[in-house]
Amino acid sequence: MDFITRMIKYFLSWFSEKTEPTIEDPPISSEITTVAKKVFSKYLDREVTVHLFLPPNFSNTKFDYPVLFLHDGQDLERMDFTKLLSTAYQEKALDFHLVAGIVAEDRMQEYGTGVIEDYAGRGNRSAQHNDFILKELLPLLQQEYRARTGDFQHSVAGFSLGGLAAVYLAWKHPKYFRTVGVFSGSLWWRSMPYDEQYPDANLIMHRIVDTSTKRPNLRLWFQAGTNDETSDRNQNGVIDAIDDTLFLIKILKNLGYTDDEVKYLEIEDGRHEPATWAVAMPDFLRWVGKS
Repeated sequence: MDFITRMIKYFLSWFSEKTEPTIEDPPISSEITTVAKKVFSKYLDREVTVHLFLPPNFSNTKFDYPVLFLHDGQDLERMDFTKLLSTAYQEKALDFHLVAGIVAEDRMQEYGTGVIEDYAGRGNRSAQHNDFILKELLPLLQQEYRARTGDFQHSVAGFSLGGLAAVYLAWKHPKYFRTVGVFSGSLWWRSMPYDEQYPDANLIMHRIVDTSTKRPNLRLWFQAGTNDETSDRNQNGVIDAIDDTLFLIKILKNLGYTDDEVKYLEIEDGRHEPATWAVAMPDFLRWVGKS
């Protein structure tokens, strides 16, 4: 066999061996970089701390990323959120995201339903908070951290009053969002004081949804715990946190939403606290991953 023939056979053999898989693909890296970003907001007239969770290999790639905005970012450390997010990446339950945990200051005024204040005048800076997210924070993330542009790219979630603020923001500005998460949402937010004759009347978020149309690109996820509270204003045997959540879901279903577009997670013995929200978080991250 001449030299050229031997060399051709050698190289063909080498190529064949190299193309045969010998081991499983390595697991996805789950190393997350955290950055505490200070952002001055002209709308809120204050400096806002935002905890950023950068996806694995962020500095070595040129990809753009959807953003998951989380209200009450000050609670994320108590949930061991970095570990929960890392696990979601490792299990391929969630594509890589930029996560922005927004630290709250005056929650009772900056979280709410936009220009619609509750009966006690609370939420009077909610519209400014929403302007901060959409007109200041998102553009900054697009400029400095390769946040994705285009419609229906991002997600937003929150805890308690932050959950109410999240669902309002996504409903009011649907072109930005594809997923919203409400953990133990303060859906009791009402335009008039409680009336024993009409215990379920004047709920602001319910009325907003009921008088609007379906947001076809938005998927909604809700969680409540059986020990979120003890109040049962209409005396039907169901605590208000669950009652108000199921009532809003019923309205969404009346608008045409399906079980593939709205999910409800009820946690037995779940409380109104970060420990319960940490239990619920993996389910929400999987929901974001499906959207």
